[in-house]
Amino acid sequence: MIIAENNPPHSLGLGGDGDEIAAVRDVENYFGVLLDYSDAHEWTTVGDVFAALQRELPLDQATAEGTWARFVKAISLETGVNFEQITRSTLLLGQHRFDRRLLLLIAGVAGIAFAVYQNW
Repeated sequence: MIIAENNPPHSLGLGGDGDEIAAVRDVENYFGVLLDYSDAHEWTTVGDVFAALQRELPLDQATAEGTWARFVKAISLETGVNFEQITRSTLLLGQHRFDRRLLLLIAGVAGIAFAVYQNW
């Protein structure tokens, strides 16, 4: 749940109930890529996920002017945060929910899903 004090958004308000996984999947689906989750345990901001996305995109698309706007629309679908106010420093998880263990869990689940996908 987004609180009024989250304006401009200090966080996307993700955290703990699977919405963080859905938000990353929204990005992957929107851009038609699979992110490399090897450093997902270090993702704390929207900018961290954007950097991971840029590494997976062709150079011209990764550096295109509209890529950021498309990205923030995709990553904020799950929470409804105003995508126009999201910055690279906007936290992924809500202020009181931040826990690196959760990001490690996300990375683990995503890694398993990716391994299954690769062997399918």
